[in-house]
Amino acid sequence: MKAFKRPLIALVLSLILMQVSEQFSLRFDLTVDKRYSLSEATLTQLNSLDKPLRIDVFLTGDLPGLYRDFRGELDVFLSQLEYATDKLIIQYNDPFDIGSNEAVVREMQQYGMNPEIVIENKDGQRNENLVFPWMIVNYGEVSERVSLLSKQLGDTDRDKISRSVQQMEYLIMDGIGKVTRETKSTIAVLTSHQTSENRKLADFLQSLRPYYNLASFDLKNPEISPEQSLTNLNRFKTLIISNPIEAFTQSEKYILDQYSLQGGGLLWLVNGVGIDRDSLFNSAGKTYGFPLELNLDDYFFNQGIRINKALVQDLYCAPIVLANGSENNTQFIPYPWPYYPLPKPESNLIGERIGPVLTQFASSIDALENSMNQSVLLQTSGFTKTAAVPVVISLDQATEKIQPSVYDEPSKILGILTEGKHKSLFANRILPFENTEHLNEGQTKSIVFGDGNLAENQLDKGAPLQLGYDKWTSNFYANKELLMHAVHYLSGNLDGLLIRQKEWNLAYLDAQKIKAKGVLWKVMMLLTPLVVALGFGWLNQRGRSKHLGA
Repeated sequence: MKAFKRPLIALVLSLILMQVSEQFSLRFDLTVDKRYSLSEATLTQLNSLDKPLRIDVFLTGDLPGLYRDFRGELDVFLSQLEYATDKLIIQYNDPFDIGSNEAVVREMQQYGMNPEIVIENKDGQRNENLVFPWMIVNYGEVSERVSLLSKQLGDTDRDKISRSVQQMEYLIMDGIGKVTRETKSTIAVLTSHQTSENRKLADFLQSLRPYYNLASFDLKNPEISPEQSLTNLNRFKTLIISNPIEAFTQSEKYILDQYSLQGGGLLWLVNGVGIDRDSLFNSAGKTYGFPLELNLDDYFFNQGIRINKALVQDLYCAPIVLANGSENNTQFIPYPWPYYPLPKPESNLIGERIGPVLTQFASSIDALENSMNQSVLLQTSGFTKTAAVPVVISLDQATEKIQPSVYDEPSKILGILTEGKHKSLFANRILPFENTEHLNEGQTKSIVFGDGNLAENQLDKGAPLQLGYDKWTSNFYANKELLMHAVHYLSGNLDGLLIRQKEWNLAYLDAQKIKAKGVLWKVMMLLTPLVVALGFGWLNQRGRSKHLGA
């Protein structure tokens, strides 16, 4: 009877534990980086769901190695979401169930979901696979497609997957936020002062629409008094000023000054040098750069910054594509173009994990000592030089051999955030117009980039392309991601930016060691369990023999 007592007690305890575990579902995240813990912003967002939310996942089927690991991490994260709310419905859909590869690609592209082409070299064979790292989030009658990949220029497949795993919570919750957002703050885009054309800002503004209501704002509207113009501007969370060419008057600067002091965010995309790009790409292939006088020097100086009237050149730069030959013999050849610096954003709340950004004919920014808090967002490499104005720019310079020794200046600031308690530019001046609610100081927040073209997309036959896409090289740059984060920061929309800060420490097996010692480890993994089992069997038999002998 005693022989059955212990197994019986163990069985009863196991059954009790099973019953308790069904009633009380508990999870503990014991990882150092807390990769299996949802952020507070995510939990708040999930708790606000008032009806079912369905997620259709297309990353399924027979996946290649890295994407199979990625799918495993995705499954774990989605199970966390299911654990946090009972409003979630997850459905996996294999795109290749509908037919041939061509039919699948055509069908998915109609919904804006392009495939990833994954090439694997295994055992001397080259395998090409198509995967769709996409999902669609559905909430009520609203749907949003979500790309699960976070890509940067120059990524290897492993870099891309690692970053995508780290950004998984941000990417998915950003998509959920788009379909569940009930109220939106309003931001404005300046349309006076010959700012960027609407079609050149089309993709940037279209990308902002899921988060904000957009409006245009004209500082020069003759039918509205300056007092009313300031009142109207104060209705907006943020004002975007992209590539102004016409100078600002004292009244207009005062309106912007008071708007900022009352809590409005300002995103400035400003050139220090005026360049006629059309002249550069005409038959002469030459243009001139002159100082761009916007009458803003005192305004920016009051904020502790100065936009220099000079062009920055950087050894780390994007290419410019030039035609060589004529008619059927024409070749398009990329040349390094130092006038297109390619900086990588600084690691802070706005620039964290963002790839290289394309700047064109940018001007450097000096950070001056003052009481404001200043954070550098964008700066060149340590191999730069500046071209003072007036300057002659010729396409012939692209074909000349670059001399690294002349790029001997330290890195230059191209983008900066200024925030904190700030005094009005007009604190000790006669006001341009009467304002009964005049402020001498207040808490302000502004972001300034020394490139007016930073938010402008290219055009193809008059139609806007995606911001950051260069049609001449087919490269994607991170301009849109940086500017979106800048607008979110200025508008106080910080939840997504905070989620992006989450750090995951991913470990991969060393491919070289696997190749060199793979056979040895396979043999060891095969034989070790057998040796251990035989050892335990031998010890058990020896123990029983001694017991019987006794």
